[in-house]
Amino acid sequence: MIKIFLMVAGVFLSGVAWADSALQPVEISAAKSLEWNRVERTYTAREKVLVVQGAMRLQSDVLTARYNDENGMTNISTLEAQGRIIIQSPPYTAYGDNATYNVKTGNAMLTGKNLRITTDADTLTARDKIEFFGAENRLVARGNATASHDDDILTADRLDAFFSKQDGDQMKISKVTATGNVTIKTAKETVTGDAGVYDIPTQKAVLTGKVRIRQGENWLEGTRANIDMATGISQLLGSGNAETEGRVKGVFYPKALKRETGSH
Repeated sequence: MIKIFLMVAGVFLSGVAWADSALQPVEISAAKSLEWNRVERTYTAREKVLVVQGAMRLQSDVLTARYNDENGMTNISTLEAQGRIIIQSPPYTAYGDNATYNVKTGNAMLTGKNLRITTDADTLTARDKIEFFGAENRLVARGNATASHDDDILTADRLDAFFSKQDGDQMKISKVTATGNVTIKTAKETVTGDAGVYDIPTQKAVLTGKVRIRQGENWLEGTRANIDMATGISQLLGSGNAETEGRVKGVFYPKALKRETGSH
């Protein structure tokens, strides 16, 4: 389970890298045209567009850069990209159909039919959108959000990652939350719940709601699971209610004993 949470942390850092490039120059090139509209205060690039800003590279079919400086060619405020978008911030690559980036706030949003962020071993997908909020140091994947690492898969209606500055202002993940229809699948078990929180510094995770841990036919059920990644100890708790639905419960199926056979 720890692998999947750390993978989410790493993938989400691509959004931070994009925002951290905000103070560096923006270079825009295109195969067909680059149009400067002084009335609308926009630059529009068309066909095989390439944007380079620091470590970030963005490719798209069309890109519109908006500025708010009456003198013209400075102070770009937003970037809006459409069509076959690829955003590279090594080692991460993001794919979508539409992307917006506010240079001032550091907020970014990516949407599309095949929305995903990938590395060689990891993939993060979402049905609706992936957003980064610069002022809050928070990234959100919405709509059947799925993070996978090898055989481990984390799925939820929404995944949030929170960042904090550590080690000389370097941005690092501090917490990941999963909300709605949370499912964690590993090679050995499947864990489900209504919500989950993983605190990176303490390496402790909490699942709440109707929590179930299943291994094959065997399963444990409760209203809360405390999981200590460092010690490998998991604790399943009930609500304290004497009613059946508030109790901790486990169902275990013993393995069938093989009958010894011999010749007569």
